[in-house]
Amino acid sequence: MYKPKEFWWEQTKDIHEDVFSAVTTLAEDQNYRAKDNLSWLRLFSNVNASGLNSDSYSRRSGTRADDVTLNIVHSMCTTVTSKIAKNRPKVTFLTSGGDWSLKRKAKLLDKFVNGQFYATDIYTTAPKVFLDATVFGTGVMKIYQDGERIVAERVFPNEVISDDAESFYGKPRQMFQRKIVSREVLLAAYPEFEKEILNASKAETNNSGESVTSNQVECVEAWHLASKKGSADGRHCICLDNVTLLEESYDKDFFPFVFIRWTENLLGFWGQGLAEQLLGVQVEINKLLNRIQEQMHLATPKVFIETGSKISKAHINNEVWGVIEYTGTKPDFHVPRTATGEVFSHLDRLFGRAYEVAGISEMAAQAKKPAGLDSGVAIREFSDIQSERFMLVAQAYENLFLTAARQMIDIARDIEEQGNTYEVISHGDKYIERINWKDIDLEEDQYVMQIYPTALLSTTPAAKLQTIQEMAQTGLLNPTEARALLDYPDLEAVNQLATAFIDDVDLLIEEMIEKGRYHPPETFSNLEFAIQRVQSAYLRAKIDKVPEERLELLRRYMDDAIRVIQTQQMAQQATQQAMA
Repeated sequence: MYKPKEFWWEQTKDIHEDVFSAVTTLAEDQNYRAKDNLSWLRLFSNVNASGLNSDSYSRRSGTRADDVTLNIVHSMCTTVTSKIAKNRPKVTFLTSGGDWSLKRKAKLLDKFVNGQFYATDIYTTAPKVFLDATVFGTGVMKIYQDGERIVAERVFPNEVISDDAESFYGKPRQMFQRKIVSREVLLAAYPEFEKEILNASKAETNNSGESVTSNQVECVEAWHLASKKGSADGRHCICLDNVTLLEESYDKDFFPFVFIRWTENLLGFWGQGLAEQLLGVQVEINKLLNRIQEQMHLATPKVFIETGSKISKAHINNEVWGVIEYTGTKPDFHVPRTATGEVFSHLDRLFGRAYEVAGISEMAAQAKKPAGLDSGVAIREFSDIQSERFMLVAQAYENLFLTAARQMIDIARDIEEQGNTYEVISHGDKYIERINWKDIDLEEDQYVMQIYPTALLSTTPAAKLQTIQEMAQTGLLNPTEARALLDYPDLEAVNQLATAFIDDVDLLIEEMIEKGRYHPPETFSNLEFAIQRVQSAYLRAKIDKVPEERLELLRRYMDDAIRVIQTQQMAQQATQQAMA
């Protein structure tokens, strides 16, 4: 039992002893979590795994005959994941009443986070974390600094441990991550502890035999939050069972994790998953299927022959117009009834109940649309109705990206404060740009973070086309802008050429306002459109209090464009007069 004289975060030496003692005690007290997670893993994967250790998760404790024939849990979890996690939320930063400099930094912060999301491949990791939430109740993503880069990785929920007593209100003050790590990885990261790492105990297994190909140890990372943001009384350490590899103060008021829950429990830290909610339905389906299978196997044709009859099995064959001689009572050929219709009706009701619990329609699970739903308006309306059921969990998924962005910004600021230069590559629609953190460096109270889906338009071609037509008809889009939104693969090349003049002017405006670089108008440009576009950008820039030297570049461009047009008109008139 863990009964220290001092808590682990108050120790000054041999912290690893108290950390491992605390983790072992908590893991034993919370053995129910490991058992539950194993049950949800078995339900989802349809594999009767023998444990959650690195050597047991892939081992079966039964045979294939024990597997579920129709896995409703897997179907529901993957369906809702496909529906919610298909979006790629975008974080946008807004400033309230800020000048041009502040708004420019907020725009750079947009690009910075966008580039950081792609650098960490968060749009691939987040759906896996969301799937964990549907299965285990809580999905976990870890955001941390690895050298001079930021990493976002999915963490198996069973690795994270918190104290139930501290988690009563859902806000624990300490947290642990227990992870199996290769010994050579630790040797490369902490060469000064080579002797201790080599002597550390090998990771425990549930089996009597040890792996002869792996060389892994159990590593525990522990955090204790600071009493307030910026305070140095927090603690962070990384330990093996025989050595403390890293020990430092921790001034954050949050853990380096982002959590998402399928359903929030009324008390405690961990959520309830869809697998748990469907447990009763899945168990009943399993029993019913086993009974149907047994009845189907027993319902084989039988032949009743009177005792003493001289009829043998050889007489029973499939010969056409065959003759069977018998003495006594005529043989009775009987085909037993299989499972009744009521049994299959009950099975259908259970499937319907599962869809109700998950909040999706059976057609959505089968990737079908209702018959007769062909117009874009109808499809969009049907999609909105389907999405209402997932409003809360969809917001939780979007908040995952908000929290991840906030932690990435915090880490980037730390890297700069450590004396390093941190930059990311932003992948824009038109070009790639390097964003350096020192050009942004906004304080948290200078901006507001908001989350938006990747696109306002519907995802199906019919619904998307309908939406664009509606916006064009109401005057919200002109024909050119409407065409630019039709980014179907077979139209993309044509649209890029048709809207190139818009991209060209927008790039020139950004170069002049953001970077102070002047580009004179070209005779082959659409100068009438360029003047109108630059004029609008100029008025907007005045409102935003853009520096005068940048405004002068816009005025200079408009003046030069007018002169080019006048020169072209004069040349055209001279040509016409000469021809006359």
